[in-house]
Amino acid sequence: MNRITLVCLALITGLVGCSTASTPPQWSMSVPEDYPASGYLTGVGEASNREQAEQRALAALARAFEVNINEQSRDFSLFRSAEGDEPEGTNQQVSSRQLIAATQQVIEGASPVEYWQYEQQYLVLVALERGGAEQRLRQKINQLDQQSAALIRYADNRQRNSVVQISALERARKLQHQRTPLNRNLSVVSGKSIAPPVTLAQLEKEIRDRLAELQFQLSADTQLLPQLQHAVGQIGASVQDAGDLNLNGSMDREPIVQQQGWFWLRGALQLTLSNNQGEVIAEQRWPVKISAQEPGMVEQRLKDQINADIANQLYQLLTATRVDAG
Repeated sequence: MNRITLVCLALITGLVGCSTASTPPQWSMSVPEDYPASGYLTGVGEASNREQAEQRALAALARAFEVNINEQSRDFSLFRSAEGDEPEGTNQQVSSRQLIAATQQVIEGASPVEYWQYEQQYLVLVALERGGAEQRLRQKINQLDQQSAALIRYADNRQRNSVVQISALERARKLQHQRTPLNRNLSVVSGKSIAPPVTLAQLEKEIRDRLAELQFQLSADTQLLPQLQHAVGQIGASVQDAGDLNLNGSMDREPIVQQQGWFWLRGALQLTLSNNQGEVIAEQRWPVKISAQEPGMVEQRLKDQINADIANQLYQLLTATRVDAG
């Protein structure tokens, strides 16, 4: 038994085929006969070592789902423009990491099924069985839909306070957002997708409608108060003297210090939400770190940073309430 045969026997574990012919196999140049497109998605990788060839084969397989990675859309245009008509910015941006993760999950079912080596050239064929991938995707999508439906029913109970309702709707929105790339992957695997029980646009409109019903009484120092008012306006709510929610803002800050030619300010912004009975509904703190080369610029940069972040932080505060929808 020669050395090449021994190498093939050692590496064949978990693989269907191993070839050492000098001519590349049929599966590296066309649809593999043993893994037809009707039942499998496949990818071929080539490299100077087996491990890298496997990784390239998986990457080639993932390109079948590349629409999920490349197609990025804005997530929930929540905040209003200065004129108050069109949404400006988002509370969250769809990241390519989330879409890539969904693709990685589906190709976890892929495995190397053929292997070819000639001298220092390695080829690996990986295959993903469509039926198994479809079953896993449908199961996950149905689970997300069931959880979303329970949260929406929970939010529909108007006897619960408005903050809990919005928090439940935001959780449902996030679940449906996770569902989107999975459903696209299902379409790639099976040629079919599952219609969502509720669209993201419907959930986002419902959240905005609920936010518009909120009325806040504000308390903060004179410097922070305008920024709180700005944040309330951005999420579409209103400030009322007789509002049923009390929003308090405070800024804990350390003295400005000079280090290596820069002036630094460190502190924390705290927002506290309570009802008219004084019961705290939610409370969060966010660290603040500001630097400038001139001491006179530190305060302006602090103001700019708070203005840029505070509406998003207010929305985080409103949706931080724990929801037990069963």
